[in-house]
Amino acid sequence: MKNISREHAVQFISSLRNLVEKEMEVSTYIQGFPEKDLEMDEDDFKGVSNGFLSEIIYFMTGRKVEVIGEVENLFPCPCCGFKTLTERYDKNAGTGYEICSYCTWEDDGTVDPHAYRSINKGSMIDYRNEMYRNPNKYDTSKWIKTEKE
Repeated sequence: MKNISREHAVQFISSLRNLVEKEMEVSTYIQGFPEKDLEMDEDDFKGVSNGFLSEIIYFMTGRKVEVIGEVENLFPCPCCGFKTLTERYDKNAGTGYEICSYCTWEDDGTVDPHAYRSINKGSMIDYRNEMYRNPNKYDTSKWIKTEKE
């Protein structure tokens, strides 16, 4: 099995994806999405596991590679626990308010899982229940989950 750096893996996947888009006009197969939603950049892979990148390359090429390199250290989403956030919520600094790429919870500093948040149109419990009700939509190993303390 060949090794490939994380940086090269992301560049390769993005290049191949753009080539496929040009040659096959993916938007004709995936209808109803604005063109901008089909665009891909390196931020789409921030924090994903090297194993996930290896799987994408295998899926796209049929070749097994091992992606090597450090995964960006992201912060866990307070709702789902996956490391998807680039900054922590900090009311005093005015930071946070980032939306989790996995469960779509917007980090607003909420710690009570039962508290209804208008910005999220529900509580963390509501979001977690949605993940359990729709496992096909949420079941992925793309992000690294935090360990329980």
